[in-house]
Amino acid sequence: MNQLRVEHEPPRRGFSNVEGARLAGEKISFSFGNNWRRFVSNLSEEQIEAAKANLCEFTGRTTLEGETFLDLGSGSGLSSLVAYQLGVGRILSVDIDPFSVESTQIVRGRFASDADHWEIVNHSVLDSEYLHSLGQFSYVYSWGVLHHTGDMWKALDLAKDLVQPGGSLHIALYNWNKHSRKWHALKRLYNRSPRVVQRAMLFSYHARHIVKHLVRFKWPFGKERQPRRGMSIWRDHEDWLGGLPYEYCKPDQVVHALAPHGFQLQRLRTVWSHGCNEYLFTLPK
Repeated sequence: MNQLRVEHEPPRRGFSNVEGARLAGEKISFSFGNNWRRFVSNLSEEQIEAAKANLCEFTGRTTLEGETFLDLGSGSGLSSLVAYQLGVGRILSVDIDPFSVESTQIVRGRFASDADHWEIVNHSVLDSEYLHSLGQFSYVYSWGVLHHTGDMWKALDLAKDLVQPGGSLHIALYNWNKHSRKWHALKRLYNRSPRVVQRAMLFSYHARHIVKHLVRFKWPFGKERQPRRGMSIWRDHEDWLGGLPYEYCKPDQVVHALAPHGFQLQRLRTVWSHGCNEYLFTLPK
């Protein structure tokens, strides 16, 4: 593992976007599941292998044999499938969006039809009573989900309680940068706009991505440009513009929130922009 230098600074709510935490009250939300359902209809073996390679590279492991795997916010079900293929003994995929649940069921049906140890349920990751009823898992995974709940710090607090001693917590959360508040405003505009305006905004954002890479003499659609979670660039852009609720934080805030509970940071992959920082923590026995 890389040696890490992270300043332990108390969480400052100004960086987590208090407005974002109130979005549930505004009844503004984006159906990630609807997007995932379209994505899984064309899910390929190549995309599965890419997702598997990424998880193995980040964790430094080639197998998850014997682990119990909790996927909080399963989305497409791709990460749960990777866990299945890496030998996990028990998998529980949880998502609040019925379309995400359906997407995960489709993926299980296509690629793991005999997986009787893989359960898929429709629940909120903020439902503390339900989560506490699950017991603990040796590997708790939540990639790009907790910052869309409307209460990111509560979601993180609940997630950590599900990790058994000796287990791992693997999460990804949006990074704070100077443009985060502007992106929050743009997301709200996107979700409040009619479909024709949404499509225009999406095409504009997509074109911006293409031009940004071409002026640097880089091809914008090469495999190295694909998001690590396996989604196409177009689908990833649609998720980004539509994604509400929306919160963000700095890496030191996450480390500080978990350190008092015994969690040790093993790996951190950071971004300079508004994308996701990826964390791997362990909880010693």
